[in-house]
Amino acid sequence: MKSTVVLPKVFGRSIILLFIMFLLSFDLSAQQKIQGEVSQTYQVTLNDGSVVSGKLISDTDNEIVLQSGTMGNITILKANIKSMTAVSQADMKSGSIWFANPNPTKYLLGSSAIPLKKNTGYYQNTWIFVNSGAYAFTNNFSVSGGFEIISIMAQGEGPFAFYINPKASFKVAENFYAGANVLYANTLRTIDDFGGLATINGFITYGNTNNNLTAAIGWGWAEGELTSKPLFTISGMTRVSRRIALVSENWLAPVSGGEEDGTDLYGVYSYGVRFLGEKTSIDLAFINNKDIAKSIVIGIPWLDFTINF
Repeated sequence: MKSTVVLPKVFGRSIILLFIMFLLSFDLSAQQKIQGEVSQTYQVTLNDGSVVSGKLISDTDNEIVLQSGTMGNITILKANIKSMTAVSQADMKSGSIWFANPNPTKYLLGSSAIPLKKNTGYYQNTWIFVNSGAYAFTNNFSVSGGFEIISIMAQGEGPFAFYINPKASFKVAENFYAGANVLYANTLRTIDDFGGLATINGFITYGNTNNNLTAAIGWGWAEGELTSKPLFTISGMTRVSRRIALVSENWLAPVSGGEEDGTDLYGVYSYGVRFLGEKTSIDLAFINNKDIAKSIVIGIPWLDFTINF
């Protein structure tokens, strides 16, 4: 006999709000006022698609003046500017400027403590069947959420799994960030008495948007109880060229079977390549450990596509 898990109102409303903000964000980004900070380096994209980079030396109501290393001072009418993006020190490489990392806050499953900027976010598709998105309501608070479509394709019988993941994170020092999040997952329909799962996580990140390392610790919640043993993750990314980055996410989970206290740590690791575009990224990775390698030597393949806004 099938039973139905009722979706809590707070999570249902949050998911609806998340995707409304996702749709509205395109209009919001187009309406942003062109304004910069003098002495900051910017990458300016014009309406005709051309790109100009340089240090901002003047900003008036109608025009800006950039100091370019090769072309001298350039005056640009704001009416001709499509977008103007600040260039961080991490994106300035030996006299050239890289476009900003389009996916700096997320690894494969987990995220770093580097926050999304206000009114920005991303849409991600994993193996076609899992759709997710995120939106930053402030510079320190964002909400992500997602759902699978396998249930819909399989005669629409369920379980219709979904998750929601609010995150708070802050820059506490140069190249040092700290944050926490709550991940809640449930199903709209199930054949079992399933009340949902959750994890409460804290994490710290050292580095910048191109090269960073994150350590996290989390406790799981199920059936009204919090686990006594935590889950550990170590994740990192490094951008090796303008369009290529390396990504790794590794988990240590408590399992029964230890000799002293009845628990042991079970490790799973991943490694992959992230292909970067100015607004998109594609991850090709593999998830592995000694047990998986017995059947699939290189590990279970992971493929996702992300577009930011």
